[in-house]
Amino acid sequence: MADKDCWGAFGSDSDSEDVDGPTSIDAHNNPFETAADATALSIAHHFATSTKSSGVSLKDRVVGLGQSNGGKDGEVLRWREMMAERVVVRGMHVKWTGTAASCRCDAAILIMANGDALGCKDLEPSHTKCSLLPGGFLWSMIPLDRTRNGTDGSKSFLNDYVKDYSESIWDVGSASVVHSSTAFLVVSIQKRSCVINTWSCKWMDKQQKIWGRLSTLDENGEFPIHENETYLQYERNVACAVTISPSVAERERGKIDATSSSEEQVFVTVLSDANVRRATEILQKHGLLVIKGLLPSCQTVPWGDAVLADFNSAVSRLRRHSTRPVDLMNPHTAHSSEENVFEPLSYREMAMREDLRVDLRSGPEMESLRRSQNDLASRSGSNEKRVDIARNDLDHGPSIVCADITGTVTSWRFHPSILAIIKSVFNPREDSLFKGNFGRWNFGGAGPDGSPQPFRLGQIGSVLSCPGSGDQAIHADTPHLFEHTDCLPCHYLNIFTPGYDIVNKSVNDCFRNEFDDGIWTGNSTMGGTAFVHGSHKLSVSAQLLSEDDEEQMITDENYGTDAAAMIRKKLLQLRTLRPALDAGDVLFFDCRTIHYGLANTSLGDKTGQDINAGRRPMLYLNVTQSWFHDPKNWDDRERIFD
Repeated sequence: MADKDCWGAFGSDSDSEDVDGPTSIDAHNNPFETAADATALSIAHHFATSTKSSGVSLKDRVVGLGQSNGGKDGEVLRWREMMAERVVVRGMHVKWTGTAASCRCDAAILIMANGDALGCKDLEPSHTKCSLLPGGFLWSMIPLDRTRNGTDGSKSFLNDYVKDYSESIWDVGSASVVHSSTAFLVVSIQKRSCVINTWSCKWMDKQQKIWGRLSTLDENGEFPIHENETYLQYERNVACAVTISPSVAERERGKIDATSSSEEQVFVTVLSDANVRRATEILQKHGLLVIKGLLPSCQTVPWGDAVLADFNSAVSRLRRHSTRPVDLMNPHTAHSSEENVFEPLSYREMAMREDLRVDLRSGPEMESLRRSQNDLASRSGSNEKRVDIARNDLDHGPSIVCADITGTVTSWRFHPSILAIIKSVFNPREDSLFKGNFGRWNFGGAGPDGSPQPFRLGQIGSVLSCPGSGDQAIHADTPHLFEHTDCLPCHYLNIFTPGYDIVNKSVNDCFRNEFDDGIWTGNSTMGGTAFVHGSHKLSVSAQLLSEDDEEQMITDENYGTDAAAMIRKKLLQLRTLRPALDAGDVLFFDCRTIHYGLANTSLGDKTGQDINAGRRPMLYLNVTQSWFHDPKNWDDRERIFD
């Protein structure tokens, strides 16, 4: 949409002009229409100002419209129609959210009826809140009576309103009054783009207020510390800042054939060019990036199922090993008084990370799925866009991906947005300099044209954590290549996505996921991964982990000689993020970024009904520059499978 059309969507700001749109009642005499105009204007302004950063125009935005269960009478239905007219007039689309639990919208409007409780957790409002995409705003239109007067106490009313919204899911601090009169109050609140697993790291007290000195000591901090802010509030804000939540339009740009008879086609998210650039900037600056809902679960959950099947086969085979039996599920326990206790090893298909946590890269089910998925990818798209890689490289080991391969939505390994982000992160370019790279004529090269260089794309594997696995030791997956400058361009990326759905139930209490009003809070007993944002930079990791600078660190009268260690501990606590990933979410991280796997505190299967209950298969892709080889190689190890 052109800028003129975009700003024209706000309508007139003149009191003398009629309100644009089909209405028979003067807005100045109808309190709801006045509130509706204010709401539509607020939504249009919000989207118009974000068009440049997201690349999504106002005409492609979808606004969900719902009502409370108490709003079944004719008056509320008329209000709903009036509100829809104003949204459409300003160039946006409307979807009814009342009955469609699968409906998705970029913003949502909830029209409440007189007498509704502020929290309004009835079925239809819950559908509206669930339909709102992460990062979107919810506008609630609340009729007022004598006991709820907005103009007399908007701030007090706002405080009561936010009490019914979980801080895990909603940015309560962003709630604001958009419109206030004696008849109506319109309140907006933002849904968090990323949620946190607060059940993890109990030893890290994130409810404390941030230590005052950290605002001056954290010289590399990109995010300001606000007065009286807690570590948890700060963590939530930073997690949202490193997250991109695609719009409805982006989530419907790609399509694949359905995997079940109940569906015709499945939508696949493809990011706008602007969001690819934004993703690159976040990853380069902070060392990690979360993209919500990038992949359809029908492409990832089957991989998780294959991982679990191969893991169970590996457990059975190793337990029956003729010379060196190992029980992966009870690694230090002998099954009889005569049986030796053998420690698990790393094998060709699987490496041990810690007890009850393994890195599984191959097995019969995974290999079968790998061949079918890679074959599908190689046959998809036009001649110019298909994945054209040698068959041997496609199925075995890393594949060299050239710059002209744009990818296909039929395979998450070759997803177009994933490939675009990899190319952008691996090939930072300065327009005034790239033509000087004259050596690109060598070895049959095309010369200094600024095109992306090839990269090495690994096969899909999985880190599987079982119930009872503990927190990992803090670590980075690869060293810096040189130590004379703070941060060279990335040479090694890892990409995570869950191989399982987050379900709103437990199996015999084997594991738990916490939901509020039908929305996942991020809390789960199955764990996750914690990341120290910004630690891909030498300056940050040195400040956090070095023990050589204790004499130069500021001492504190409360901690005496332990001041330096305390400061490092507080800085580490400040920078630690525990992003919670749902099925389809994708997390990129620079492998120089410090991180650690979180404990899986699930009880696991105790009844024999579901042996996989509580196990967490996190799928991964290793990606490196074409000239870099990861030194860890298991090919010379003993095989588990024939």
